[in-house]
Amino acid sequence: MPAPSSARKKSNAPRREYRPAAERRVEIIAAAQAEFIRANFAGARTREIAEAAGVNQATLFKHFPTKEVLFEEAVMRPLIEAMQGMHGRVEVYEAAGTPDELSELARQSTINHIEDMERILPLLTTALFSDMEAGRQLFQQRLEPLIRQRGEVLRPLAKSGLDPEFLGLASFGLMFAVALQRCFTGRTDDLSTTAIQFNRLYTSGFARGKSSSPDNED
Repeated sequence: MPAPSSARKKSNAPRREYRPAAERRVEIIAAAQAEFIRANFAGARTREIAEAAGVNQATLFKHFPTKEVLFEEAVMRPLIEAMQGMHGRVEVYEAAGTPDELSELARQSTINHIEDMERILPLLTTALFSDMEAGRQLFQQRLEPLIRQRGEVLRPLAKSGLDPEFLGLASFGLMFAVALQRCFTGRTDDLSTTAIQFNRLYTSGFARGKSSSPDNED
């Protein structure tokens, strides 16, 4: 009996499902995000990323020539875009016609910001702590300017004497802390109450009274 031809052998081999290049790119990025979050930059393996995305390494490197480029596209770019999107615009608050409308706009805006922070938290920690020197550069060159910009957004709403840069940092830190708690405790409760607490803290502070404040002592 004659041996099957190579052409027949090839035709019987399972075919890789065709997917458009743009779709493959999205799948590679999603797989890379999961792997970078799991193993950090140094421990991530492109072979495992390719397998998770359903492609071979040649295809992965066709889209992303190096692991560094893949990290930039999968982690850094969405992180920075999300941080930029978290900056509320003063015009939104100025559009409110009544105190109740302002309160509702502020509540929903805060909920959106916390949800954004919760979503990007794994990418943020991966980008900052995969490599300490790279994380330092990321914070100084890319994140800190965004935090300062957030402070400038809050400047027109702030009481006299408050440093806008500190306000931006405090706002970022509070949302980071809430996102961290929800991530590691599995909390999924409605954020409305948290947002109201945030905005109450922003507008009136937390101190019970002023008479005992060191700033008021002679």
